Amino acid sequence: MRKLTFLAVFFIFMGFSSKALAQSPVRLGLKFNPIISYARVTDEDKKSIDGLDNSSKLGFSGGLMADFNFSERAAFHTGLLIVSKGYETESVILLDDNEGVVYNTVSKVTAVEVPVALKMRSGDIADGLRIRGLFGGQLGLNVSSKTTTEIGGISSEDRKTSDYYQPLSIDFLVGAGVEYDIDNVGTLDFGLSYHNGLTRFNKKDDALNTRALLDYFSLDIGFFF
Repeated sequence: MRKLTFLAVFFIFMGFSSKALAQSPVRLGLKFNPIISYARVTDEDKKSIDGLDNSSKLGFSGGLMADFNFSERAAFHTGLLIVSKGYETESVILLDDNEGVVYNTVSKVTAVEVPVALKMRSGDIADGLRIRGLFGGQLGLNVSSKTTTEIGGISSEDRKTSDYYQPLSIDFLVGAGVEYDIDNVGTLDFGLSYHNGLTRFNKKDDALNTRALLDYFSLDIGFFF
């Protein structure tokens, strides 16, 4: 997947000059985003689970992005992103002798995600500097995973995405940031976005019978050519 991304970028550079892209209603770019992901974990009846602790995980997303401008102030925003995200849960399981053992699960998933959003821009608040906002959704395909479970100090690992996670995801996306034009070079894009999971993340046969929705915050760092 990474090789295909780099090949796509190479052909973009070969086919278009930066000047031609700047004059086009279509803007293409690259981005790399540090993210913090976490899960909203409940039981199957969507009620909180006593004694269950969940923690956030650091990750990243990055890849291609594109703006299809239909006015100076508005554009359709999309792209193709590789996203690494996950969460950690810990609970105590009571055994037959009423003694408890710690059950810890660390879930990490790599997904291919496509944002589908409306981008709105302000006029220049300084020379080449604008405020922008994003509002829409993001579609995801979970392609690989690493799940590590530890029960009473004994750990095991599984890498099959289909065993634990739903293959598809839909997120609500909202964000804000700034764009800054650099003459004859391109446009820098900085912002913060929130990705709210709308679909169930894990499967129903999960060991603790939990229901997880995965969210993440992203520090957006991009460059349009």
